[in-house]
Amino acid sequence: MVARPDRAGAAEHGHRITAAIACHVARASGSIEELARLLLHPDHEGGRHARHIALRSGQARALDYIRRVWASATAVVAGTRVLDSRHDAYGVLAALRDRIEITPWRGERGRTALRVLRAHLTFAETAGGPLHHASERQTAEEAGISRTTLRVVYDTVLKPGGWLRRLRVGHGREGSTWYLDHGSTGGRRGCASLSRFWTTQSPPTWHLRSGPPLRRPQRPTSTPPSSPA
Repeated sequence: MVARPDRAGAAEHGHRITAAIACHVARASGSIEELARLLLHPDHEGGRHARHIALRSGQARALDYIRRVWASATAVVAGTRVLDSRHDAYGVLAALRDRIEITPWRGERGRTALRVLRAHLTFAETAGGPLHHASERQTAEEAGISRTTLRVVYDTVLKPGGWLRRLRVGHGREGSTWYLDHGSTGGRRGCASLSRFWTTQSPPTWHLRSGPPLRRPQRPTSTPPSSPA
């Protein structure tokens, strides 16, 4: 018998793979029918999660799951732009740096958040785009703070404020995968809602969740921004 946390982790991992495949099919101007055939083919390793749903809950439930993943994937692809060159990526990073530097960072925690963002900018410039890898140890050392302080700033300022998204948690020596964004302003979602940028380093899977079926209107997913402490 598999422990519940292990089952949940395996399901989350399988969903991320399914979401990434759906995004690739959408970028290639494929169709939901092609995605379903791909995922349900017995020889396709990436479709194991969808086939497990079919085996456990039936073919109709698996197809409904694929529809939800496809709806999220097509929404993401429609709202993103691929950075075609390193020059484009550096332009995006330069705009991010400008926005970060002109933002008022209030109090000690705000000033610490600024140091962390500057560290992530350094990693992003090395990676060639907003999508980059960094471990807690690397970031804490670059920012000159403790890892405990780093976690507090992540959780209270940068992630709720729309500046950083952790796409995948790192393990061992492997750093986490991060996406550096423009932050939120006022009561809106910030610049990311107007122009989202992705490098071609990996498929954008950070918010390909199991949304509603294709025939139903998708609910808004905006989150009220948090002001830097």
